[in-house]
Amino acid sequence: MASSSDAGARSATTETEPDLDDLLNNLDLRDDELEDVVIGADEVKEFQKEARWMAIGKVHTSRSFGAEALFGKMKAIWNLSKEPICREAGENLFVFQMHCLGDWKKVVHQGPWTFRGWAVLIEDYDGREVPEKVPFGGLFVWAQIHGIPELYRKVQVVDDLARRIGKTKEVQMTPKLFYEGNYVRLRVLLEVKNPLTRVVSLNVEGEGKKRLLVKYEKIPYFCKRCGLIGHNHEECGDGVWTAKELQYGDFMLATRRANPPAFEPRLFNQRGRGGRTGRGFIPGLRKRSSEDALLDKDTDLKDTASSPLKDVPMEQDDDGNLGARKSLVFDSEHTENESESSKTDTAENSEEIPPPPSAILRSS
Repeated sequence: MASSSDAGARSATTETEPDLDDLLNNLDLRDDELEDVVIGADEVKEFQKEARWMAIGKVHTSRSFGAEALFGKMKAIWNLSKEPICREAGENLFVFQMHCLGDWKKVVHQGPWTFRGWAVLIEDYDGREVPEKVPFGGLFVWAQIHGIPELYRKVQVVDDLARRIGKTKEVQMTPKLFYEGNYVRLRVLLEVKNPLTRVVSLNVEGEGKKRLLVKYEKIPYFCKRCGLIGHNHEECGDGVWTAKELQYGDFMLATRRANPPAFEPRLFNQRGRGGRTGRGFIPGLRKRSSEDALLDKDTDLKDTASSPLKDVPMEQDDDGNLGARKSLVFDSEHTENESESSKTDTAENSEEIPPPPSAILRSS
């Protein structure tokens, strides 16, 4: 799409174009125009194989944008194993050709996908239907029902409540609480023609009605005035509304927890040296503490080691325990005797060194 003026001109032209069937009823076709191009059954099967991983999409907004910007953004978000083929198929209509089942499932069944905050509607496409006639029902999102009493937190009860929100694809009764609150988690199809559901009602005989708040995860832009996806409240009507008239708002958005639960780490079979199953590992063997070794914390460990080659004197402490004497004895007489003996040994072992030749010549 180029600009809003171009888009308006194209839409005005489309509205004035006559229906093809009505046009053909008033035309006299020539023989060469009536000649058929025949596609055989075998060719049809081959074409179907090539088009089996195809989808069609549109951005649920009236604003203009560039197709290349959409293609680049969606490729980055999807991060598929093989780059898809993307092309424009009309005004705000786009065909995506994937190349494997995994990529196709991700594009068609995951999400919700958004482009600049606006919902991207994706439908399965067999390539037979004219793109303009493909119906776009809505998009799958994750919704939450908060505050269900534990007594009534049952699958059949939650399933009935979920149908008030949309067509249910998956129910998580005990989800990991990555968002704030106490809730059950639902994968539901939201019809873009209907306003969002804010609360569901649980009527218990003898207890009365209980209103349960509904919140949504990663929901695209929606109107705080009418609750429809695809525009905001400033684009609804003249855009001027009082606070009381804004019946939808941020209270419908799920809030991420500040400290979400950590994922359980995967346990790998370590076979390397020093691993839990590596060489040298003995199951059940662990280091013993001082209590396990029956050691008294209040008793100091004594150095009772001695060498058979050294005559180390042993002495007793105040408690009568033997230990090696660790004190150093500084004997000045013993030190001086050792110094004189080393000088004598050095003089006896040394030889007289003759003077250099230059000194002999000068003396003569």
